[in-house]
Amino acid sequence: MSDRLSTYWIYQRPVNDMLQLQTNLNKTQEQISTGKRILTPADDPVGASRVLQLNQEIALMDQYERNITLLDARLEQEEGVLGAVEDSVARIRELAVKAGNAGVLTGSDRQAIAAEIHERVEEMYDLMNSKDGSGEYLFAGFSGNTQPFVENPGGGYGYQGDEGVRFLQVSQTITLASSDSGKDVFMDIPSDKTSFTSYANPQNTGNPPGIVSAGITLDQEKLDAFYPEDAVISFENPLDVDPPEQNFTVRRKSDGRVLEGLQNVTYNPGSPIQVGGVSVNITGNPNAGDQFIIESSNKQGVLTTFEKFLFALENYPPGTGFDEVYDANISQTLNNLDKTIENVSQVRARIGARMNTSESVMNQHADNKLAAKDIKSGIEDLDFAEAVSRLQMESFILQAAQQSFAQTSRLSLFDFI
Repeated sequence: MSDRLSTYWIYQRPVNDMLQLQTNLNKTQEQISTGKRILTPADDPVGASRVLQLNQEIALMDQYERNITLLDARLEQEEGVLGAVEDSVARIRELAVKAGNAGVLTGSDRQAIAAEIHERVEEMYDLMNSKDGSGEYLFAGFSGNTQPFVENPGGGYGYQGDEGVRFLQVSQTITLASSDSGKDVFMDIPSDKTSFTSYANPQNTGNPPGIVSAGITLDQEKLDAFYPEDAVISFENPLDVDPPEQNFTVRRKSDGRVLEGLQNVTYNPGSPIQVGGVSVNITGNPNAGDQFIIESSNKQGVLTTFEKFLFALENYPPGTGFDEVYDANISQTLNNLDKTIENVSQVRARIGARMNTSESVMNQHADNKLAAKDIKSGIEDLDFAEAVSRLQMESFILQAAQQSFAQTSRLSLFDFI
């Protein structure tokens, strides 16, 4: 039995073969133009899966490197600010040493020292409210858009940031702090001896507002005995006394008990108010109901140290009968400044350790990324020599098929009759 070939089969089969050859040729050309061996997952399912995994690893390391860049920029800026803080504190310490030479210090000398301290307080206040490159406050914790340190209308400085510390992930297992809380850096500094902070209740309504001074310690033993109690200076109704006049009462904060007979005391603006071994001054025009708080503490912020030193210079200079109080303030100022420098130095050391770690991790990422790219290249990159040879072969086969089809398609039985 003889086989019969249909005209359709004679034409369709060679055309299909030539289309497949053309597809192969086009694919080889695309591989050469892209330099990639794997154009679709179907080309090498296992290899494509591995390439996808490597791409994810490389992208993750790129993100870690961006985090490290951001971390280093923020830490470098913070370290620079803290360096300036140390310089400022060191200068105040020089002035405190100079102020301690009471025997050779003149009134003009003390005025000059006080004037520079005023400037240093402003400088320190500005440094403590420094911002990073994105406009957020460096020492505000999580509240980056909130100014951390504010000057209270009633005297002193307050901290309105939080104690949060931001972290950035720099590898799969390592996260590094990119900030430090201003409270930890500038406020929670162990004091040389029991100290205190004075401030006004923000809800006071006096006009002009009453302002409480930083104050000074007159009797350290009394303050030690008073700690950890706090005192509240409350202005009473003028009608409570006869004749009616501004007056205040000092109570213990914990239970409201009147302290040391300080009840309905006549208010004289600027006159010392002594309680628990300390002395503060209140100026302005407080209203009835206004309050001023004296908090005893075993910690002392850097601005409080500056202000207490300044208060002693301006209100208790040598030769006014308070030489021992003045000398004690100078001694405590020097010790508290040393503790401030120590605390800031410890923070700078932590920053240096983080930056060293980030540098090591960055180098590790660079090595790992290079290795991943080498492996990826070995899987997906094209062998150009082999591909060019294959292209020439496929082109030759396609041409031969086309020429063969051209010849056979012209054959007809009538040619042989």
